[in-house]
Amino acid sequence: MGKIAIVDDSNDQRDTYSKRLSLFLKRKGSTLEVIDTYPFSDINSYNDWISSEDIIALILDEKLHIESQEGSIPVDYSGSNLVLKIRERFKDIPIFTLTSYPHDPELLEVFNQYEYILSKEDFSEKYVDIILRASQRYFIENQKQLSLFNELTKEISGGNKDPELIKELQALQTKLELPFSGFDDRNAWLNEYESQITSLEMLNDIIRTKLEKQ
Repeated sequence: MGKIAIVDDSNDQRDTYSKRLSLFLKRKGSTLEVIDTYPFSDINSYNDWISSEDIIALILDEKLHIESQEGSIPVDYSGSNLVLKIRERFKDIPIFTLTSYPHDPELLEVFNQYEYILSKEDFSEKYVDIILRASQRYFIENQKQLSLFNELTKEISGGNKDPELIKELQALQTKLELPFSGFDDRNAWLNEYESQITSLEMLNDIIRTKLEKQ
């Protein structure tokens, strides 16, 4: 199931915004799930989390390094630091900032990395359409890339060893996070491809069903 994730260091605010967004989505007829988390102590942990939780949009608090919670201390990075780290791997996933400080200099320096600035003081239902449209664009683009990946894989597995095709396929492999390692063994390639593509298509079918209900 596709999910929208909120990252905020304030337990109370995180809970409030998660519940409000879930309510707004429900009013829109959406069944997308909203999840939330206190910032991870290791900023490198987000990549695996985004993949494993099927996250298709993120909402980041800017001041992630202010509050602590039981058993943890404040993290040493802000939302502006986090968005740059996530962009190293997820170039196109919709990322929003949720802040009370829209003119913060650190935030403005990475403004172009965000889809939209959401105001904590005015977090209302008007934002839902923006979030849903961005999520749908992300999903559709991934569908196009998956289709191209499918076509290139069949071409190469059929015997076409054009270096340019292989280079293009490897680029898509990285973007779609499909862990293929070689092209020499045709049967091994096909078996691995079928396994990975089936899993990815199942996920895409689930997300498509959710988004088509919007």
